[in-house]
Amino acid sequence: MSLLRTRTPLKALIGYRSRFIRLWIRNGFRARTILCYPEYPHKKTVLFKICREAGFNISTRPDRPCDLAIAWENVTWRDEYPELDRIAAGEKVLNHACRDISKSHLGEVFDRVFGYPLTVDPTTHEGECAKKNDRNANKSGEIVHCPLEQREEGFAYHRLVRSDCGDGLLEEIRVPVIDALIPMVFIKHKAAEDRFRSNWLDVTEKEAQDVFSDEEIEKIGEFCRAFGLDTQCFLENREA
Repeated sequence: MSLLRTRTPLKALIGYRSRFIRLWIRNGFRARTILCYPEYPHKKTVLFKICREAGFNISTRPDRPCDLAIAWENVTWRDEYPELDRIAAGEKVLNHACRDISKSHLGEVFDRVFGYPLTVDPTTHEGECAKKNDRNANKSGEIVHCPLEQREEGFAYHRLVRSDCGDGLLEEIRVPVIDALIPMVFIKHKAAEDRFRSNWLDVTEKEAQDVFSDEEIEKIGEFCRAFGLDTQCFLENREA
C-alpha cells in the first residue's frame, strides 16, 4: 500500500492528486517526479517550494519511475528502508547515507573534519557552553555554566559560539549545500534573546566567496560528505 495513502489525510491526498494533474498538463503531458521516501515533505519545507516552482511532482511511491530520489524523513535517527537501498544500488539517492543528524553526531563529525573541537565535556569544561537537545528542531537550547556535576542524557554540549554583531543582535549564516557546492549563503539577524529560536528580523543573500575563504568552503563540503549529506541547509557562525 502507498505510504501516501497510509500517512496523508484525505484532504491533502485530494490536493496532491489535483496538483499532479496540473503539473502533468504543464509539463506537456509528462510526469516530472521527485521521489521523497518514506515521507512526503511538508508544504512549508524548502524542498516542497522548490518542486512547486520548478514544476516537479512529489511522490512517495518507490515502485514508480522518478527523475530523482531523496531520502526524506522528518526524524533525527532515520530507519533503514530496503526500498531506498534497492534504488540506491542502481542510481543516486540524495542523503541516503545521512542516517543520524543528532547534535552529538554533528559535533563528532565537525571535530574530525575541522580539526578543532565543537564538542565539550560539560564536567571538565570551564565557562559557558551551549546545551542542546540531541533531537533535531527541538528548539530547547540553553546556555549553561561549566563545569557541571554530570551531563544530562539526551543532550549535546557544544562550544558557545558568539555571533553578536552589536545593538543586541546575533548574526547567523545559513549555508545551502547541493552536492558539496554552495550556491549562495543567507545572512540572518535576530535578537540576542532569541538565540535558540528562529525569529529572524532580516535576511540577506550573498555569494559564498564573499563570506567564506576557499579553505572554509572546502571544509564545509568535506563536512557534508562525512555527514552523509548531498543536499541540505545548515547553520554556520562566523567564529566557528
